[in-house]
Amino acid sequence: MSFGGRREVGLILTPVLFLAAWFAPLGLDPRAQRLAAIFAAVMVAWITEALPIAVTALLIGPAMIMAGITDSETAFAPYADPLIFLFIGGFFIARAMTRHGLDRRIARNLTELRLVRGSPVRIRMAFMLSAVVLSMWISNTATAAILIPILLGTLPDEDDSSSGSILAIAYAASVGGMGTLIGSPPNFITVRFLQEQTGAELDFVQWMGIGIPVSLALVVMVGFVLQWLAPPAPIDTSGAHIATPWSRGERITALCFGLAVAGWTLPGILRALGAPHADDIARALPIGVVAIVAASPLFLIHDEDGRTPVLPWHDAVRIDWGLILLFGGGLSLGAQMFETGLAAAISHWFLDVTGISSLWGLTAALIVFTVFFTEACSNTASSNMIVPLAIAAAVELGVSPVAPALAVGLAASCAFMLPIATGPNAVAYGTGLITMPQMMRLGFVLNIVAALTLLTVLYALSRLYAWA
Repeated sequence: MSFGGRREVGLILTPVLFLAAWFAPLGLDPRAQRLAAIFAAVMVAWITEALPIAVTALLIGPAMIMAGITDSETAFAPYADPLIFLFIGGFFIARAMTRHGLDRRIARNLTELRLVRGSPVRIRMAFMLSAVVLSMWISNTATAAILIPILLGTLPDEDDSSSGSILAIAYAASVGGMGTLIGSPPNFITVRFLQEQTGAELDFVQWMGIGIPVSLALVVMVGFVLQWLAPPAPIDTSGAHIATPWSRGERITALCFGLAVAGWTLPGILRALGAPHADDIARALPIGVVAIVAASPLFLIHDEDGRTPVLPWHDAVRIDWGLILLFGGGLSLGAQMFETGLAAAISHWFLDVTGISSLWGLTAALIVFTVFFTEACSNTASSNMIVPLAIAAAVELGVSPVAPALAVGLAASCAFMLPIATGPNAVAYGTGLITMPQMMRLGFVLNIVAALTLLTVLYALSRLYAWA
């Protein structure tokens, strides 16, 4: 179905489902019933993009207030959640990297190492690992947009066998974002709901201890599958890049990036080492504060011309504010799903229908559902909808909610079948070298492989970190 067709369907279904849920005899508390109507409408609107997804998210707060579900202070507070500033500061640094070409310099240096030259397989893996490294710190869409043109510049003209390598970069960018809290929105959403609803806290380093093993395992599996189903074409990287001196903007941006990484990781490292005053340092350096403070020199220090800041405000405002609104709306909706008991009611119904009675049965079902659900919905929207239900289902079963919540947050980055599923998929498809049947065929296999890999790695990590 075309975008226009999906939107037209959404404009009809959104009010229909809202009214159906509002008046249906669901046996819920009145506030939960009204929230169910809003949840149904939001889900359809996000999937069909009846409105821009950020606009839908912005309307969640007013809708809950007008429906008498909560007050304005409670409804709008999540739109300024402290962790949201992690992404604002991170987006500023990423924007400066793009403005001054630091991201492209990093990508070229990683993909032109002498170790990988001469072997199409090693060159593809170098591109994939470059995508993993970059997408841990900048958006996965930007990563794909940087690396795919570099790849295309190394391919022979009219090469029909390049599709596997293009998809390899796109898929590696998606899974690489799992590595850090700032790498992909579902990571942040998962941590926020776990902290708010269960008290389980994961700092930046602790998330990396989960996200990096998962990311590396998935990128290896993606590499193997694509090597089997779409082997790489010969690539010539000789003379592809001429070294240029670092600009002042690159140096300042790299410094700010280094400060951010140090600030994000230092509290977790000190805690792990049992250093004195580690908790005091962690309280003084929450990751949102670190992101804003680390990004501030970009606006204070001038570039080579002595007049323009390294990141002028007119460029800084081009970050994805819509994504910020999507975070806030999703967090507000999720919080009220717990508060009104709607999440518990839905999870109870889900467990009754499926008959699931174990932690890993629940985790496996959530992984598979999330992977395929995200094919039709942004990973940010899907994690906002499913993570609260995963936590509630785990509580209903009397098991730890950590693995089920992580399963949803991580699986939301593993939708490989359709261009609309993720930004990197869209960038790859936009080259014109990928056909829809090809993406669907390879993506379906990778969805299954990713689900099995994710379940296996989470099970191993649960034994290591004693979640179960």
